[in-house]
Amino acid sequence: MASCAPGLPPSVATKPVLPPPPHFLTNSTEVTIGVLDEGWHTGLVLPVGALGPSLDHLRHWFPEAKYLAYGWGNRNFYIATHPGPGMAIDALFPSSSVVFVEGLSKHPKNALPPDAHLRWICVSRTAVWRLDAYLGDYLRMGPSEDPVSLAPGPFPGSRFFASTGTYDAFHTCNTWTAAALKFADLPVSDEGVLFAGQVMSEIRPLRSCPE
Repeated sequence: MASCAPGLPPSVATKPVLPPPPHFLTNSTEVTIGVLDEGWHTGLVLPVGALGPSLDHLRHWFPEAKYLAYGWGNRNFYIATHPGPGMAIDALFPSSSVVFVEGLSKHPKNALPPDAHLRWICVSRTAVWRLDAYLGDYLRMGPSEDPVSLAPGPFPGSRFFASTGTYDAFHTCNTWTAAALKFADLPVSDEGVLFAGQVMSEIRPLRSCPE
């Protein structure tokens, strides 16, 4: 649960999201995004071609990626190679968080672990624009407006970045995933969502896209 973190960063919660420019809407009418279920942890998978300005700063970190997989969690627990029970207890209280990003050079079904379940859903270009803003506001930017890299991730082509969010026991990675989809104006609730199964139940009614 600890590697899964309360509420939106102030910038997401208070500022309006500007409408996407016309050229962003004319690329296509819908985009396929993935909701990743690893049994206890959920995350999001976006095609690189759908990224908007909030996530453009990530492109040079993953030059070969066709998809980016995103996760969020307690910073110390998520980054630790061998997290102990003390870290898990500390993560129950408000603490720093981290954004995990993995660049996938192949289609996710050929790049993710075999036990990972990926549910594809169809969303509008406007929804992707809002999702881009949500994810971008969780990345802490440095003086050069570049995401602050903290450490390489556990998989080739993955990395941890500093996050603006605060983690605690009542808003897990799964709450974060549901909140992202809700912020994208999808009919999803994040209220009371703590576990991966709850996220997958929330998205079950959504229209699927072919892989």
